[in-house]
Amino acid sequence: MTSVDNRLHTRYPAALPVAFTLGEVVSSESAYLSNISAGGVSFKAMVALEPGMLIMLHFPVSKPVFRTPGRVAWCRQMAFEYEVGVEFVEKNENFRHRMVEVVRRVEEYRQEALRAGRTVTGQDATLEWIDLFGAEYLRTR
Repeated sequence: MTSVDNRLHTRYPAALPVAFTLGEVVSSESAYLSNISAGGVSFKAMVALEPGMLIMLHFPVSKPVFRTPGRVAWCRQMAFEYEVGVEFVEKNENFRHRMVEVVRRVEEYRQEALRAGRTVTGQDATLEWIDLFGAEYLRTR
């Protein structure tokens, strides 16, 4: 028996930081992406999030280049954390595709650094990429 993935958007793996804030609650948490697509993200979190809950996503954590609302689609308990799936609420497809492209480029930068023997965290890779390429990339899009 084979399973068919009916997703509308291609998913790209990413191990980069993301922060989320809960809609009306003054609470936030940093997490790490598992993957991203133009339709949404999945990430690991230390707290359970209820499906249907609205959250605000911040990419990257310390210098947000993108902030976008999302709706929790699912939440699964793992050993000591939760895997959370969030669909983007933003309807502007160009914005979503540009956000995915930036996350993909940062992840590629991080992977290149690792292949070159340089240990770099997702947070550091994000900040370095933004300093090196972010202004030019974001300005030309």
